[in-house]
Amino acid sequence: MKKILFLLSCLYACQSKPTSPPAAQPDERPIVFAGTYTQKLGHVDGKATGIYTCRFDASTGALIVTDTVGGIDNPSFVCVSPDKKYLYAVAEAGGTPDRAMGGVAAFRILEGGKLQKINEVSSYGVAPCHISTDKSGKFVLVANYVTGNVATYSVQTDGTLSDSLCVVQHPGKSPWAHMILPSPDGATIWSVDKGIDRVFMYSLSEEGKLKEQFSFSTAKGAGPRHLDFNPVQPDQFAVINENSSTLNYYRKEGEFDIRRLDSLSTLPASFKENNTCADVHFHPNGKFLYGSNRGHNSIVVYGVDTQTGKLTLLQHQSTLGLIPRNFLVTPDGKWLLVANQNSSTVASFRIDPATGLLSPAGQPSAVPTPVCLKMM
Repeated sequence: MKKILFLLSCLYACQSKPTSPPAAQPDERPIVFAGTYTQKLGHVDGKATGIYTCRFDASTGALIVTDTVGGIDNPSFVCVSPDKKYLYAVAEAGGTPDRAMGGVAAFRILEGGKLQKINEVSSYGVAPCHISTDKSGKFVLVANYVTGNVATYSVQTDGTLSDSLCVVQHPGKSPWAHMILPSPDGATIWSVDKGIDRVFMYSLSEEGKLKEQFSFSTAKGAGPRHLDFNPVQPDQFAVINENSSTLNYYRKEGEFDIRRLDSLSTLPASFKENNTCADVHFHPNGKFLYGSNRGHNSIVVYGVDTQTGKLTLLQHQSTLGLIPRNFLVTPDGKWLLVANQNSSTVASFRIDPATGLLSPAGQPSAVPTPVCLKMM
């Protein structure tokens, strides 16, 4: 009888002892920030509410929105600081009586990719459309589309942006600055101007001042829009031309010596409808090159011969949506994610590492009027 009572008491003790809930597993899925349009403009009916924080599921290709931060108009393009502590965004606005200029905003990146706005300053131009930092993260660089100028800002110790340190006006009758970014070694700053068909190279002083060193022209009317450097051969780079739907491949052979090695159409020969190009990126292995077509609504895929600089057309892959803008290739080279602006979706594609070819991964994910994707 005593043994039975002892066993019953042990059983009761085990059942009544409180148990701790299992520890929550950290979400290790990569964070992707999506810049968007929030207003109805001449070229887009913005439906978003700000910048979206998303998680990328590499098992399915799905992009899941986890948070949104507002307080900024048309944060169409964003960038992440080199130390991953801050996000900077343009406010693509300006040119109205109540708001003459666009804006540039700083956000603190909190746990899980949540964003906390720190401050916003003038872009000193209308419709800022591209933003990046220099290699050190000490300065933020902005291109203003409608006014055709570029500006620099200092990053303070708490991540806030200073007032502009420098504003450089591109020359010509109708300059439309569309991109500004550092060279791979950080020694120079490059800017692409669609309105005057030129690419500029600047030095950046310790005080954050830009000084033009050199510029070269693309074909007249081509409308150069974005540029990307080959990650394996950094003296080689590609420029995608918005108006002519072409992609140019270049090599920098001297300090001020740029040689065009190849130029191909981004479209199939059979396509005769309207099209404009948007973005260009290399695969991390430097052997493949991708560009986005708005109208044909596709990603064009090229093979790259880095010895000769010759391009080989490999594929036109539908983006499964309308008006593809910016896209990203994941650092591991396994995925390409593209922002379909007018269908409010982000489509994911697996990349064949041997061929560079794309294959769709499920249905596109919903993100309102996305423009820019940046993975942290």
